[in-house]
Amino acid sequence: MKKNILVILIWIFICLTGMAFAQEKKLTKGEAVMKISTTDFVKKKIGELLSWTVGYDISNVSRVKLTPTINYVRAVPKKVPPDGRTVLEIVASVDDPGGLKNIAGVRADLSSIGRLPNTMLVDNGLFGDAKAEDGVYTLQSKVAAKTKNGTKDLPVAVANKKGWLALAKTSLVVERDPVIAEVSLMPEKISAGRKSYVTLTVKVDNPGRIEDIEEVTVDLRSLGHPELAVLRNDGKAGDAVAGDDVFSLQFLVDDFVKSGEYDIRIGASNLSGGYGFTDIVLKVE
Repeated sequence: MKKNILVILIWIFICLTGMAFAQEKKLTKGEAVMKISTTDFVKKKIGELLSWTVGYDISNVSRVKLTPTINYVRAVPKKVPPDGRTVLEIVASVDDPGGLKNIAGVRADLSSIGRLPNTMLVDNGLFGDAKAEDGVYTLQSKVAAKTKNGTKDLPVAVANKKGWLALAKTSLVVERDPVIAEVSLMPEKISAGRKSYVTLTVKVDNPGRIEDIEEVTVDLRSLGHPELAVLRNDGKAGDAVAGDDVFSLQFLVDDFVKSGEYDIRIGASNLSGGYGFTDIVLKVE
C-alpha cells in the first residue's frame, strides 16, 4: 500500500513537471526516480505519509478536508400527529473546514410528511432558531393532515461555497392517538364494607405536546359512580406537578361495594382527534 501511494505521488509530480524535464537531457528510469525522490516536494509528502513509530499513517493522506460536516440532526418532538397544527422543529448542527462562513446552505427534504422536498434551515436567530451564526440551523414545520401513520425519514443536506456536500438524516414517528404509558392505583386493593379513598395516577405519551391532551378520564361506574371522572394535570386535588405528563385523581369507593375485582377503563383524548385507552383492575376484599 505504501508503494502504491509513493508511485501515485511520483506520477503526479512527473505530470506537473513534465515540461521542465523535457528541456533537459533524456534520463533513464532509474535516474528519473533518483532525481524526483530528492526534491523537497516528494520528501515532504513521504514524511507526512510515514511515521517511524506507528508506520503508515492513513490520517495524513487526506489531511486537508474539503467537505462540510453534520454533527447531528434532530426532530423535536419525536412523535407528531398529522394535524397540520403541531409545530415540528428540525435542528442540524454543522461545521466546515473553512469555518461557518463557508457554509452555503442547509436544506431538508420534508416530502415524507407532506411538505416541500427542498426546505431551507436558518441560522439567523429567527423562525425558531435559538442563536444566530452558531452553526446550529433550524426549521419549523408541521405534518400535513393527509400523512399516514408510521416512521418517516427526514434527509438533510449541507453545502459549502466550494460546492462540497454532506448528507445525514433523522426520523420521526407520525401518530395521532395518545398512549396510556403507565397506570397505578394506591392502594391496589381495599377492604369491602367501608369507605376507602383510592388515588389513580396515569402517565400519558402524547404525540406532539402534552398540552394538547384534551382530557384523561376514568370509568368508575362499576363502583357506583354515575359518570366518567376527569383526571387532573394542574397540580391541584392530589395532582403532584402541573403541566407534566402525569394525570391524577383521588376517588371514593363507598361502603356498599361488595368484594370482587372491578374493571376500570382509563381513556385519553387529544386535540388532534386521537384516543387511547387501557384497563386496570381494582380488588375489593
